[in-house]
Amino acid sequence: MTRTPAAEAAPAPTRAPAPARPVHRTDLGGTWELRWQDGPADTPEAVRATTLPAQIPGEVHTALLATGYLADPERGTGERDQTWVGHSRWVYRRHVEWTPVPGARTDLVAEGLDTVAEVRVNGRLLGSARDQHLVHRWRADRLLAEGDNLVEITFSSAWEAARAHERAHGALPSPYDEPYAHVRKAAANFGWDWGPHFVTAGIWRPVRLETYTARIDHVRPLVALAPGHRAARVTAHVRADAPDGSLVRAELTSPDGSVTAHGTAAVANGEAVVALDVTDPALWWPTGLGAQPLYTLRAELLDGETVLDSSTVRVGLREVALDERPDALGARWALRVNGRRVRTRGYNWIPDDTFPSRVTPERLATRLDQALAGNANLLRVWGGGHFASEEFLDGCDERGLLVWHDFLFACAAYCEDEEMTDLVTREAEQAVSRMAAHPSLALWCGGNETVLGHRHWGWSDQTGDRGWGAAYYLDVLPRVLARLDPTRPYVANSPWSGTIDRDPAADSHGPSHLWTPWNEADYAHYRDHDPAYVSEMGWCGPPAWTTLTRVLDGETPGPDSPRTRHHLRAIDGMHKLTRGLQPHFPPPADGADWHWATQLVQARAVAAGTEWLRSRERGAGVVVWQLNDCWPAVSWSAVDSSGIEKPLWYALRHSFAPRLATIQPLRPGPTHDPAGTGGLRLTLVNDADTHWHAEVHVRRLGLDGRVLASARLRADCAPDGLTHLALDPALAAPGDPAAEILVADTDGRRTVWTYRPDRLLRQPAPARRVRLALDEGGLRVTVTALSLLRDVCVHPDRLAVPLGLDAAALLADDNLLTLLPGEEHTFRLTRRDGGPLPRAGAETLARLEPHLALAVRSAGELVGGQGDAGVGV
Repeated sequence: MTRTPAAEAAPAPTRAPAPARPVHRTDLGGTWELRWQDGPADTPEAVRATTLPAQIPGEVHTALLATGYLADPERGTGERDQTWVGHSRWVYRRHVEWTPVPGARTDLVAEGLDTVAEVRVNGRLLGSARDQHLVHRWRADRLLAEGDNLVEITFSSAWEAARAHERAHGALPSPYDEPYAHVRKAAANFGWDWGPHFVTAGIWRPVRLETYTARIDHVRPLVALAPGHRAARVTAHVRADAPDGSLVRAELTSPDGSVTAHGTAAVANGEAVVALDVTDPALWWPTGLGAQPLYTLRAELLDGETVLDSSTVRVGLREVALDERPDALGARWALRVNGRRVRTRGYNWIPDDTFPSRVTPERLATRLDQALAGNANLLRVWGGGHFASEEFLDGCDERGLLVWHDFLFACAAYCEDEEMTDLVTREAEQAVSRMAAHPSLALWCGGNETVLGHRHWGWSDQTGDRGWGAAYYLDVLPRVLARLDPTRPYVANSPWSGTIDRDPAADSHGPSHLWTPWNEADYAHYRDHDPAYVSEMGWCGPPAWTTLTRVLDGETPGPDSPRTRHHLRAIDGMHKLTRGLQPHFPPPADGADWHWATQLVQARAVAAGTEWLRSRERGAGVVVWQLNDCWPAVSWSAVDSSGIEKPLWYALRHSFAPRLATIQPLRPGPTHDPAGTGGLRLTLVNDADTHWHAEVHVRRLGLDGRVLASARLRADCAPDGLTHLALDPALAAPGDPAAEILVADTDGRRTVWTYRPDRLLRQPAPARRVRLALDEGGLRVTVTALSLLRDVCVHPDRLAVPLGLDAAALLADDNLLTLLPGEEHTFRLTRRDGGPLPRAGAETLARLEPHLALAVRSAGELVGGQGDAGVGV
């Protein structure tokens, strides 16, 4: 029976202590009941009267979608028809069997409640939540009864709670007319310039009962390397709910499985600290610079020889620091791992789905593999989403992908009242403690564009003398890190110029955000900048054709399609897409050409900026906005929400290559010189850990393929080095800029410099021949150039569908290649899952023929007609 308050207050009878018992955890995931309780008048009647099954972890939206009570809000303008969900009150219920254990306590542990919730057990309030990012733990045995128990979790509208906080404390400025800064919830749920407005609610992470007499809360290992890296110390901070004097045993196992070090320590004030020393440690390195060996650290909480609880984490032995030495323009800003500068090539990471429960471990692994295969070595977890999951961090540890992690602030002023400060502090303490073991985690950052906003977006007019978040970035978060993780560097914000008193938009210090070209100018103007580090830059472009058309409900993609515009959230996005096309291509003839042209300009723009920044002596990192998408959008992503790599991904795979040869003007900046009349140079960039002995074949060609000048160059480039080779004007200076190009071939990769944009080139209409061959291993698409073909691209989704496969099933091995007249290249398309393709045969190949004209594209088709696009099967 349910205990009464009087029974709770009664003194316990004197008895012998119960024996200590190992922790027992009962997962409460699976199927719960979900009911609508209150909300807007437009809530469907069927929902008001229905009890739904809801899978946990999950969201209200996913339960409604699974049961058919909500149409897919990603299709058409369906987003507008689901706002009632986020403005409603919802109740989750399930029955739980429980048996009391003498001498033990039982907690209800919720790893993630989204967001404003009350938890009741057998009708009595157990606890409440107001922060999506916190793990909550409440003692439950005082409310549980032996046998059957009812657990209910009621979620109020996070949007309404945020608006109520706004009314009580005053509005906080942000770029959007949404109150997201007033509630500790993923800001992206309120709509962003790449994402939809889906205000979620639900039990979005696991929930369980935990019965114990003593337990381990977490293990927080801190790694220090000795000078010369001949020894390492792993200091294991084991946080435990256990009496002082309880014994903790820790053991460190090397990557080869042998025990490297072990030790014991007693718990004092809730923590035991065990120092484990390693001789000749196997160092963890970022991808491309060495291996990623992982040690295993196991901690056990003991009662005599009985293990009451244990926790195991993997640890990489490495050290990371920031290099901020002064230079001629201000200061450098570079990550150093194990003493070696790492020129980072990375992507910003946003939530991979608006509904995070849909992000499976397999899907997450695919995204990380796409980053790695695209030659990235860093992912920046942006502050408007969630703290990274263990699966994400484990995957980065294993792949050698460095992680820059924002604390969860983005593009707004934030209230600094006592309640918010407490929530932010607890968030940071939990996140830092949980993530400390991961060697991939290299940098903490206070937040995104909040200092920039205060300095440049007129926030002080609204905030007056109220706090706007600076206390978090300059005081609260640094103090948490000083206590819990002093081993990693911290930057107060992105962008940041080293001090709150210096303009964060300056290129002279710290990480910069480089948005002027996308917002205001042609992408050639990336060369107006010479920052020490770029943590955001990007250009919009549409997703794969099949991804976009799936949600347009019959409309043709393009500026005349209202649903295309609905899935483009960038401010003045369609105008900026059009402005980006204008210097390079004439107005597209139809929706297919618009789709290809905007994808191509996106790829060229970001590649141009990336290669320029990598060619600069100061440049120590480029982090592109963004790797992934959370819904089918015209956005900055390199991989769309279906998991299909856009042309941008292929362009960046080349531009992110550890060894890069790039042609750049000698006189950059405001006197931008696209014709190269001020001179051109070839820059070799070597991010690898060995010397590069490069051989480069440079040719100036007529657009008809004639060789006008040629040279073979040899040069060495040291690890973490740049080598600049000025090109002789006799080789590089054009006789007719509108009829010539410069081509450099290095180690099987080709770099092309055009002296005029495509629309001003006097090039012949593109002519090609395409042959197909199909076997179980893949589809081979061989393109023979009968004229100059620039940026030849095979779109796998357009060929997967006629083969009867899912649009995202096929992956092309390469794309965006320039073929000279007479050259040919075979593109190989294989299934991502490794499965076989349909059997080869005339019928199968014939199904593909009508699709080749739009599946195989090149830049010239956008300016000179398709020419002879012959197809041979």
